[in-house]
Amino acid sequence: MKIKILIIALMLFACSGISMVHIKRAVAVEDIVRMDTSAFGRLRRPAAVFDHNSHNEAAQIDDCAVCHHVWENGKLVPEESSEDTSCSECHGLIAGPHNPMTLTNAFHIQCRSCHVKKGKGPLLCAECHQKK
Repeated sequence: MKIKILIIALMLFACSGISMVHIKRAVAVEDIVRMDTSAFGRLRRPAAVFDHNSHNEAAQIDDCAVCHHVWENGKLVPEESSEDTSCSECHGLIAGPHNPMTLTNAFHIQCRSCHVKKGKGPLLCAECHQKK
């Protein structure tokens, strides 16, 4: 009888250990934030992995307008932020008369040019567009 109880206890312990691994993995995956790509529809690559707060802290970015810019009449409006506006509200999937920059180019130029300028951060496609 004691052996059966011991075996059952070991099985429960083993199962709970497996569950904890899955729980830890699920929490870690939820900590990863991906860029909003809903405007694109079907993607050729996974959405870029991007933890907004960690990125800005590491890059020492305090001004939202550094990334969330505003353009009026073809000129950048300094210190004006579009942080409450989706990128796709200004940038379409195809270039248009009101905004010649496509959504794909807006993401790539904005992010990659800063990484090149600072000499830090990912530059290759798979470094941002990571498989799950």
